Amino acid sequence: MPETPHPASAPSSDPGPKNTPDTATAPKARGRRNLLIGGAAAAAAGLALTAVLWSQNGDEAATAAKPRPASSTAPQSADPLTAADNDSPLGGDPKAPDKTGNAQSDASQALNSWSSSNPKGSGSHAVGGDAASGSGGDVTEVLRIPALGKSWAQPVYEGVGNKQLRAGVGHFPGTEQPGQVGNYAIAGHRSGVATPAFKDIDRIQTGATITVTTAHRITYVYKVTKVQTVAPTDVNVIAQVPGDPKATPTKPVLTLVTCWPANGSSKRVVLTADMVGSNGGTAAR
Repeated sequence: MPETPHPASAPSSDPGPKNTPDTATAPKARGRRNLLIGGAAAAAAGLALTAVLWSQNGDEAATAAKPRPASSTAPQSADPLTAADNDSPLGGDPKAPDKTGNAQSDASQALNSWSSSNPKGSGSHAVGGDAASGSGGDVTEVLRIPALGKSWAQPVYEGVGNKQLRAGVGHFPGTEQPGQVGNYAIAGHRSGVATPAFKDIDRIQTGATITVTTAHRITYVYKVTKVQTVAPTDVNVIAQVPGDPKATPTKPVLTLVTCWPANGSSKRVVLTADMVGSNGGTAAR
């Protein structure tokens, strides 16, 4: 089997950002955002890294929260994709409700809700908003990747447990928020559920556009810079500086994580993207 995925088709054209990244909004306490990885590695001494760092226990400890907490150094102990042993089913706990079929409509409803509650030209309310409601809890953002289809969209939930990933995609707790300096890391299933979010992830090539829209109607635009496959134990890919947990982040990045190969889980496909711009407030949709 190949060690890296081979994209099947080129990404859609870039819609083009309107503004340049604003790193001035990054939180000051960057030391706290050097991520959970170092702490997780220390806690895992004498234990199997796979079981401790990337084990799916379905404990729902990362259930959506309001408001989303700032990034922290708490260890990340849940594998969002498969359980530690190879006999565990893909797609998480089969006893957990599979609501992935609702994901696209939940994403669309979230965008409509944010647009309706923040109408263009209504003063300060034009850039304010609350999380929308979805099948996996509170929808904090909407992820869109044109390379996966013109209408492809996924609701982003806070957490990477069964509840979130069997309803859409999930944000790794402790990683950065979208648009902020650091790593905004997302996980999603590739198989094992009715409608896997990242079933066609091989279509995404370097240079592809990824957008993330928030309840504040700000759409952050990212460009894919790297596609790789890694071992399930390589949790450094979601460090604030991907691959280098001791480094201090200097720019906003996004990381997507899912299983490899398409119907297996021996490795992980990891896409890294740099933020290249944002469309603000009243114009975002």
